[in-house]
Amino acid sequence: MPGQALSLFTDFFTHTTGPAYLTGPDVVLNDAQLRNFEGLDAFMRTKRSVQGGASIKDMILLDDPGTAATYQPGEQASISNIQGGNTLTVNWRFIRVYITWTEAEILLNQQGVNSRSAMFHQFKKLKSFKYQQGYTSLLNLIEKLLFAGANNGNMEASAGTEPYSVFASVTDDGLAPSGFTTVQGINPTTKTKWRNQTASYTASTPFDSSNGIIAGFDEISQLVTFKRPPSAKEYFDSEEFRSQWIATNREGRMMYMRAIRANNDITRAGPQDPSYGSPVFNNVPVRAAEALDEQSSFSAASPDYLFLNGNHFKMIFHDQKFMQVSQPMVFPDKPDTTVVWVDTYANLFNSSRARHGYLNAT
Repeated sequence: MPGQALSLFTDFFTHTTGPAYLTGPDVVLNDAQLRNFEGLDAFMRTKRSVQGGASIKDMILLDDPGTAATYQPGEQASISNIQGGNTLTVNWRFIRVYITWTEAEILLNQQGVNSRSAMFHQFKKLKSFKYQQGYTSLLNLIEKLLFAGANNGNMEASAGTEPYSVFASVTDDGLAPSGFTTVQGINPTTKTKWRNQTASYTASTPFDSSNGIIAGFDEISQLVTFKRPPSAKEYFDSEEFRSQWIATNREGRMMYMRAIRANNDITRAGPQDPSYGSPVFNNVPVRAAEALDEQSSFSAASPDYLFLNGNHFKMIFHDQKFMQVSQPMVFPDKPDTTVVWVDTYANLFNSSRARHGYLNAT
């Protein structure tokens, strides 16, 4: 019976394991995907799940309370209870994709199937292709959103629909992006510690030793390095290079590779090999995110570089809504069509702007 075939496939789709990300090329070669998912890969490595709450919140200390002082024995002390914390607030954002199939697809895929194992194989191929389509659209979108231009109405406003992008909290001047007053609820104009680090290099002479790309890397890398004091270490953060990565576009990565090559008497990758296939700076990988090729700030011949710290820049997911697959749905106006939703509650959360850097081409 036709209805029975549709029911069998629906049960198969629902009760067998789906992919974690994009399905492999065993069904269809996937040229619809982006060339790479550098942002998604980096942020997913440090992702964090939280349970519920109307928004994502955290506390940060941005001001020295100034309560330490020298004194003379017996001197009267002046004491006040300082309330110095600031609350970071990020709203949940909702991202979903639908996967559909029709009764006709199931019946046509049954043509020539004359055994239970053959039917299982046909169902598996069709299910994989359906997931491949849906996850390609979903993950392409998330990668692009990570590097989208900052938009106050869509990102900072509570009624917005887009998650924060990197550019909503890492800017070329360290202040709020154009059109923003606050970043995650805090105004960096008045809170100077709520600013990312900035430096620049000269785009017209990118390979120059004193003001080129490598010199800019030297400067920004020192600005984003933090070390603990020798005592009371549990109250301080020490950040060097272990959790950092440098994001740029394809041209920016190639320009950095050329800068290394220009100094290859001391930065040789291998004898007679002019390629630097995995360029690093102080063991920090320099990655080319395809989504950055579309950013106007990364214009031709003057790409920028983002120094990002994975310990303090994370994708936050709702623990019950991370790539959650819904139950199959059939609607009265399309009785031969079944729909499944893959739903995610998430946002990009920056817990310390001071630990990220923006190297700007001037």
